[in-house]
Amino acid sequence: MASRTLLEALDRIADNTSAYGGIEYPQLALGPVEHILSFNTNEHHVLKEGNTETPYFSNRGVITDLHGRVQPGTRIETSLRVHVKVLPGTYEWPPEQPDPFDQPPSKPTNTDPVGQSKQAYFFADGSQLVTVGPSVPKILKVKGGGAHLWVASVGVIAQGKGRYKGAKGVSAYTGCAYFPHWPKAVPDQIKLLSAGFDVKSAAFFKLVLKGDQE
Repeated sequence: MASRTLLEALDRIADNTSAYGGIEYPQLALGPVEHILSFNTNEHHVLKEGNTETPYFSNRGVITDLHGRVQPGTRIETSLRVHVKVLPGTYEWPPEQPDPFDQPPSKPTNTDPVGQSKQAYFFADGSQLVTVGPSVPKILKVKGGGAHLWVASVGVIAQGKGRYKGAKGVSAYTGCAYFPHWPKAVPDQIKLLSAGFDVKSAAFFKLVLKGDQE
């Protein structure tokens, strides 16, 4: 019992160890030079230029650890431009995939990205990571008239500052917003999104620092 309690305490210490405003998980790295960052974010999103055919989401927030505790001195800024005509496709889901799953083909219907998102992460020590890549949003209506809006993005590191200057790697980002009441008409949906809404997301980075690259 004592040994188990000690292991749990050590796990909590590891979970609470912050590095550069993010959370580093070296035990998940593959090879001697890969770095892993994993953290959550609290964000506020606003749909801007909602009266046009190509509005964009403008998003700001802060980084938290995996327990939801805000990391002081951090922030996140992201953006994604979309075309109103693609909104109906966010309700559509891919078909069942054929077995065996370790062989082609795949059926990627209803998984196309709606645009390329730009994401910037600012850490407490002044370091930064900026990524760009495709984003796939999905809307799921739920009982009671509400809806979940999910967004998944794949990011490739475009630039960095401080500790991450010259870093190369990739990231995965998933975000979710919940609306207790989701309007049926697209203009009303645009109005709701334009008023702003809160998002909780998670980000996962795999990268190699400049000094470890050839």
